[in-house]
Amino acid sequence: MEKTNFWNDAARYGVIMALAAIVFDTLNFYTQHALLSLLSLVVFVFLLTWFMKLRVMRYGANGYGYGRCLGFMVSVMLCAGFIEGAYMSAAANWLFAAKYEAQMSQQIALLESTGFYTADQLSLMVRMLRSPLMLIFSSMLGSAIKGGFFGLFIAAYTRREAHPFGQDEPRENGDHE
Repeated sequence: MEKTNFWNDAARYGVIMALAAIVFDTLNFYTQHALLSLLSLVVFVFLLTWFMKLRVMRYGANGYGYGRCLGFMVSVMLCAGFIEGAYMSAAANWLFAAKYEAQMSQQIALLESTGFYTADQLSLMVRMLRSPLMLIFSSMLGSAIKGGFFGLFIAAYTRREAHPFGQDEPRENGDHE
C-alpha cells in the first residue's frame, strides 16, 4: 500500500489556509469593508481548490473519489481552524485586545438591545468570547463547516474517477500500452 501522508499534507495546507485567514482577520480589525470579505472568500475558495487539485494529481493515479476529496478538505480546514483559533485567542486577549473589545462590545450591545438575554447570559457570552478553548473550538467547527460546504462543490470539480479498465497511464511519448 502506498503511503499518502494524508495528515502531513492536511496540516501543511491547513497552515497556509490559516495564514491567509489570519491576514484577513488582522485587516478586519482595522477596516471592515465588504470588498475585504469578498476577497477573503475568493482567496479561500481558490486555495482550497488548488490544494485539492494538487492532492488529486499527487495521489489520484488510481482514482480519488468525491468522498476522499471532501474528507481531505474538511481535514485541511480542521487544521486551519485550530491555528486560526489559537491566533484569535492571542489577538482577543493580548495582541489586539482593545480592537477586539470594541468589535465585541458592539455585538453584545446589539444582543442586549433585543431584550432576549439576561445580564448573566450576556456576561457569560463575554467570557466565552475571550476563552481560548472556546475560540479554538468554535474556529475549528466553523472552518470545518465552511470547508465542508464549499468542499461539496470543489470535490465535484476536482475528483478523479478510477480508470474502468485498470491503470492506463500514458507513457513518456504519449502512447498507451
